[in-house]
Amino acid sequence: MTKSNRLRLYFWVFLALNLGFIAWSRTYLKPLSTRDIVKFEVAKTLPAAEQIMTNWKQSGKFEKAQQSIQADYVFILLYSAGFITCVLLLSRLSKHELLHRTGRFITALVPIAAVCDVFENIAMTRTLSGAASNFYVTLAYDMAVAKFSIIILTLIFLLICLLFWIGSKFAPKYEALSAQN
Repeated sequence: MTKSNRLRLYFWVFLALNLGFIAWSRTYLKPLSTRDIVKFEVAKTLPAAEQIMTNWKQSGKFEKAQQSIQADYVFILLYSAGFITCVLLLSRLSKHELLHRTGRFITALVPIAAVCDVFENIAMTRTLSGAASNFYVTLAYDMAVAKFSIIILTLIFLLICLLFWIGSKFAPKYEALSAQN
């Protein structure tokens, strides 16, 4: 099996695993939503985090939030592997040397996002377990911002690679039309 075929296989495997995990977690963590967790991740201040925790306790979401953070450790592994595989595959399929080299750099950033996510989870766990402090709330916020920044950069890079890949599919047809005129 060639390296490209292996990457394609891994891409589909990780895509299926990530989508399956997301579907499972949405069902398992009801009534807690992804939006609820993201609000907590970026609460930024202790009073804001405390208000969210109070609302969760009143609405029955508090225990689900704790379970969500524990389940997130599995998701960190899945999305990291998925992003790395996708970056390697699409940067190769783009057939553009600069994108191929940049893809190697992006794959080094994804584990940094994963480490930020782990520190964020630790800070949120400490906050939810009764050790809420400005330090833990700020740490969760800072790690969430760093993680989301890397993920957004990765998604933009993937979009660019996808556009170059699609463009490479049409380039031979365009060149053939230009040669006829």
